[in-house]
Amino acid sequence: MMRRVLFIAYHFPPCIEIAGSIRSKKFADFLDLFGWHPSIVALGSEIDRKDAEIVSNITRLKSFLPFSKPYELYPYGWAINLWNKLRVRKDFDVIYVSCPPFPQAISGVLLKKNAGIPLVLDLRDAWSLDPYQEGSRLKKVVYKYVFPKVERWAFLNADRIIMNTPSMLNAYQKMYPEFASRLVFIPNGYDERDFVGKNDVISGKKKDFMEILYCGRFGVGGRDPELIFGAIKLLEDTLKIKCIIYGEQPERVSKCIKLMGLESKVILRNQLAHSEMIKKMLKADVLLAYQENSLKEVQAVSGKTYEYLRSGRPILSIAPQGDNQELIQKYSARYEIVTTYEVNVVVDAIKSLYKDWLDGKLHSYSAETSGFHDKYERKVLTNQLSKVLNKVVGVI
Repeated sequence: MMRRVLFIAYHFPPCIEIAGSIRSKKFADFLDLFGWHPSIVALGSEIDRKDAEIVSNITRLKSFLPFSKPYELYPYGWAINLWNKLRVRKDFDVIYVSCPPFPQAISGVLLKKNAGIPLVLDLRDAWSLDPYQEGSRLKKVVYKYVFPKVERWAFLNADRIIMNTPSMLNAYQKMYPEFASRLVFIPNGYDERDFVGKNDVISGKKKDFMEILYCGRFGVGGRDPELIFGAIKLLEDTLKIKCIIYGEQPERVSKCIKLMGLESKVILRNQLAHSEMIKKMLKADVLLAYQENSLKEVQAVSGKTYEYLRSGRPILSIAPQGDNQELIQKYSARYEIVTTYEVNVVVDAIKSLYKDWLDGKLHSYSAETSGFHDKYERKVLTNQLSKVLNKVVGVI
């Protein structure tokens, strides 16, 4: 028997926010294999004049607020439109809501109460416990005084709340011991299909420089590129290295590159389709993982970390000690871990990788990957999600 899940995901491909949409897309791809058919509701294109566009099983809704409004407000307009469009619907077995943004969690609770349907919240990032609470003074006040109250109300009314890192799960278990039985851990992962047929891109003529590749945006989540740029500046005259950065970057990143005179060493590239980005990973000499320093209990794990690990390429990881670093240390064949955020430490890490590159040993290491597929492949993770959905509807 095929059951139906109302699958609410603000970001869903095709969209600008690729990283935030991959988890939702992969879950939706595989759910049918496990007895659940997703009816997806996602953000409509900002250039689409229609209020709602239905394509296959995806309904695209616009926010009733203009797109020129601040990002913090626009999702609230979308969440209100979500409620207006779906409050009469009761033809689903369960409601699934992917966050952030978090306003749709409010809509999810209201839809649950209206339809009498179980609700599952999936937190891709922490809510009130977000370790990177950037923004205005008003936003910080909201994080401190408003979000905890709304979050508790949402947790009280949700049947299950999914966390994607061990530290987030532990932190929320401590914060809400009364909801501990509702908290579930399902990590991010990688899709084996993304790597099929791409192994041939690994081999090829050695470049005359060691390529360090970074996928993602600086300037968000507290990620400041000056540390890695500073290390490259110190090494520019002695090491043949280049750092290639893929993704839409704030203007200040390009200004920083010019100010430091690194135009020939740090190359900015536009965002690529996910499949093309996988090819770039497989061709790179070193993959850069970067998170800003944080002493908070919750530590994020970048979604691309799992794809970095599946690629088998060496990893330079600059991040606090915690979930992300432990994952790399366990499953990477060759890595350098930086946790102190000192430029000389980054310099030493790059030198170590460069020595192996010169000696032709950089890609000769073998990782201990037993259990990696069984824990982090997307189909396996979707099976875990299907079991959560089965549980909340009373199917064992």
